[in-house]
Amino acid sequence: MIQDDTKQTFKFLAWVFLILVLLYFAFIIIFYKAGNPERAETRELNKIALQKTPIKYTEKTYHLNRGINSYSLKGLTKNHKTYYFIYLPGSKKAYLYPASKGVNEAVIRNKYSAKRPTAKITEVNLGWYQNKPVWEVSSKNDAGEYHYQLFDFKNGKLIG
Repeated sequence: MIQDDTKQTFKFLAWVFLILVLLYFAFIIIFYKAGNPERAETRELNKIALQKTPIKYTEKTYHLNRGINSYSLKGLTKNHKTYYFIYLPGSKKAYLYPASKGVNEAVIRNKYSAKRPTAKITEVNLGWYQNKPVWEVSSKNDAGEYHYQLFDFKNGKLIG
């Protein structure tokens, strides 16, 4: 009798373990599929930039959605000149800017930090807003509140 109970207990535990393993892998698949559209857009961004622009090496990618979904990247040419490339997948439009015609991420980070020294910058993204390239800075203050500010890509001035 005791041996029979032990068998049933092990059988029950084996089923529980199997169900937990299946749930674990199901969650992994769900999260992977959920991130797949953004990965696909990033691959498309890189493909277009490398084929249609002088950019030959990608340094960093960005994503911003402020009413218009935009994917951007910072890249280098063979001659090591820096460019920023912004792609709007909804309209299939793309924009290429030499770094010399705009403000880079480091300058924007410094401007923001000087204005809000206690805020911790969580992310800086290049994207498209109101028909122009912008930098969006997101930060978190000591109270845990998030703040967002936009800066014009071309001159680094605060927008809005």
